[in-house]
Amino acid sequence: MEYWPWWIGALALGGVSLGYLLLIGKMLGVSGSWAKVVGWKEDRELARSAAQLEEADDGEIEDALLAATLAEFGAGAVDEKSSAETSAGDDTTTATSQTVSHTPWTAHLTFLLAMFIGGLIAALTSGQFEVELQLSDTHSRIFDGPMEVWLALLFGGMMVGFGAQMAGGCTSGHGLSGCARLIPASLLSTVVFMLSAIGLSLLMEAAI
Repeated sequence: MEYWPWWIGALALGGVSLGYLLLIGKMLGVSGSWAKVVGWKEDRELARSAAQLEEADDGEIEDALLAATLAEFGAGAVDEKSSAETSAGDDTTTATSQTVSHTPWTAHLTFLLAMFIGGLIAALTSGQFEVELQLSDTHSRIFDGPMEVWLALLFGGMMVGFGAQMAGGCTSGHGLSGCARLIPASLLSTVVFMLSAIGLSLLMEAAI
């Protein structure tokens, strides 16, 4: 199998990350986009709430906040807040509507489909496209049969998705976008990703 030179891959990934940031306004993250597509109903409700918030005036927002505060904490919390504002010179603030930055789930779906189509085009143009249902020889030697292999892959995929959500990002979100910005959490997460992958590869080699 032939691969691109490393520097072409680096330029391509950097271009995709910058293009995603310029078009979407957020850092690139595959697991985050997948979560948005899976939760499209919640995303639609969020967009609807954001639109209502933009259309509401300051008085309606203040009344809604007051009603929510009364329902959650009771009238005592409102009285304490009023007393604190009075003792501070009645320096009150009013709620103002702000434009909520929201990316529709369809944009995330387009991004995921573009990755799939791009990989398909690359395979077709290189003459290496081939449909195979059999996995690698390494998987076949470690597990007894195809059912065990597919169950292991299913469980592994679920764990990867769970871990990516717990870590707040995947290898693209942390390793590509986060590390480029020197975010400490992304640097630490990427170290964990790499050490886990190296350790698992060594275990698989030892099990053969």
